[in-house]
Parts: sequence; structure tokens; C-alpha cells
Amino acid sequence: MDQASLQKIARLRTLAARQGKNFDVVRFATDREFALQTLTAVMDTTDEELLMAGLELMNSLRMIPEPQPAAPPAAAKPAGAPSEPSGGRYVGRLR
Repeated sequence: MDQASLQKIARLRTLAARQGKNFDVVRFATDREFALQTLTAVMDTTDEELLMAGLELMNSLRMIPEPQPAAPPAAAKPAGAPSEPSGGRYVGRLR
């Protein structure tokens, strides 16, 4: 873990302690599942500074999933285009 991430963990720990939400820093740094659970609990607050510190740390630890590109919309058929044949049989038109 890099120095910047460790500093963000320390800052989050300090801000969380002010809200009465203490956590084990060593376990946070070594156990990813514990870190995610802790972040979820700590970020359940209205304190903007604590929320920003949590989000910055999540971004630093790559806990925020990358957005998936949207699937392109299906091509619309023109109004007069024939539909695809079903079962490969010819279906004639009635007059």
C-alpha cells in the first residue's frame, strides 16, 4: 500500500473517531472485506468532510467499480420493412 493511501486511512480514522466510529487501522489496511464494511458504516453520516475522505480512500484503494459502457440501442427497422421470416417458410400476402 502506498504512502498516500496510508495517510488517507489515518485521516479517515481521525474524522471517524470524532463521530464516535472507531475502527482497527491495521485490520483495515490488510483485510479488504473489513475495509469495505468499515467504510460503509463510517460513511453513514451527514458529515461532508468524512464522506469526502471515505470516497477519496475508496477511489485510492480502487473499491469504486468502473462504470460499464452503455449498450448501443438496437437498430430500429423502418416502418415498411418486412419482418424476419419465421422457420424459413415463405408466407405470401393476401390481396
